[in-house]
Amino acid sequence: MSDSLYDRYGRPLVVGFVVVLAALSVASAYLRVETAGTAAVGDAIVSLYIAAVVLWGTFREGYDTPRFRIALYGVLVLWGSADLIAGADAPLAYLFLIGGSLLIAWESYSYTRERRKPVYER
Repeated sequence: MSDSLYDRYGRPLVVGFVVVLAALSVASAYLRVETAGTAAVGDAIVSLYIAAVVLWGTFREGYDTPRFRIALYGVLVLWGSADLIAGADAPLAYLFLIGGSLLIAWESYSYTRERRKPVYER
């Protein structure tokens, strides 16, 4: 019974919420560039990438796939890179860049290791 209630009401509610949040992210990216100019382009690109990844995961890929997780970890790398390019020499930017790269490497390694297992072990 709970599965049918979720399929009927929950999934459309979650999808609608994700679409609203993605639209807000795109609008905030536009307003950020409009007010701050070229200094905010890096942050706007990160916001647009996050919105695109979440929409892609919602409508196309799903959230529990290696490709989605790698794209999501790419947000950390992009965020750290944007901060470093903008000149913010903060430890958090390095943490995002290095941590995101390590997460991408780990997910890629886990995915290829899982694919090499025999079918009866997956």
